[in-house]
Amino acid sequence: MSTIRWGIIGCGDVTEVKSGPGFRQASNSDLVAVMRRDGAKAADYAARHGVARSYDSVDGLLADPAVDAVYVASPTAAHLDNVLRAAETGKPILVEKPMGRNESECRRMIAACEAAGAPLFVAFYRRALPRYRRLLDIISSGRIGAPRGVEVRHFQTTEDLPDVAWKTDPAVNGGGLFVDTQIHVIDWLDQAFGPAVQVSGVATNQASAAAAEDTVSASIVFSAGVVANFLCCYAAGHREEKVTVFGTHGSASMSFFTPTPIRIETGGDVDHVTVEEDQPVHRYLIQEVVDHLNGGPEPSSTAANGLRATMVVDKVLESYRAA
Repeated sequence: MSTIRWGIIGCGDVTEVKSGPGFRQASNSDLVAVMRRDGAKAADYAARHGVARSYDSVDGLLADPAVDAVYVASPTAAHLDNVLRAAETGKPILVEKPMGRNESECRRMIAACEAAGAPLFVAFYRRALPRYRRLLDIISSGRIGAPRGVEVRHFQTTEDLPDVAWKTDPAVNGGGLFVDTQIHVIDWLDQAFGPAVQVSGVATNQASAAAAEDTVSASIVFSAGVVANFLCCYAAGHREEKVTVFGTHGSASMSFFTPTPIRIETGGDVDHVTVEEDQPVHRYLIQEVVDHLNGGPEPSSTAANGLRATMVVDKVLESYRAA
């Protein structure tokens, strides 16, 4: 196998712990270049992480002959331009989620990459993580019976708004914390129960603490017939977060964003399953992509599921955006 040498476009917070080190820790993978518009910050990142080269322009990084593949980790509004420019090189691309701000942007990325022969993947890393895979195994094993429905609850207070302002700016992120967080859940449910076949939703901005929606209710029917109901409020009076899958014989639940044990309840009995995951969490998906580029099977997160997740978000927020 050959070593895939990566370059990062947009070395911000997500690359510090979750993803950046993963390109080094994955087998047959290395991180050789980073780019940030602020050249001094790019150089500082490179120095701290032992990366050979840094750039202050996308074109500079893409022109580096030592870069075999590109990880786009810029704010969502920049994904389209970054991916289109990277596609011109024909190099494989791993783009952060959300893939784009809307379906149209995602389709333009896919079309450009297909035309250029540039493989395109989306960083829905939870598809590859052991805890989420274990929950899939529990569901598919029949332990909770035939899956029927899913309840998704996510409540935060306005004090929990991120320090990174663009994450709650629809012009940059396509929405607020619902988009930033629940698109992960939507994508995982796509992995578990197939593509969404029916979607409805309502959203409001009750607290006006940020420009984006802060309260969302959504119902999604997946191709396996499973119905998922979401209730998310980012201006609530308490913090709560859980995904519960209900089957004909019981239920399985866990926190989606905090590494808690999986709780399984069947016939009045309760069991807890703890699954350990190594850091950085992106490493598992990075390994899948690297292995695929070396002739292995397709990774668990591709442009196709990235597009589908964004299409679901578009439908949930359709009436809110049109108001």
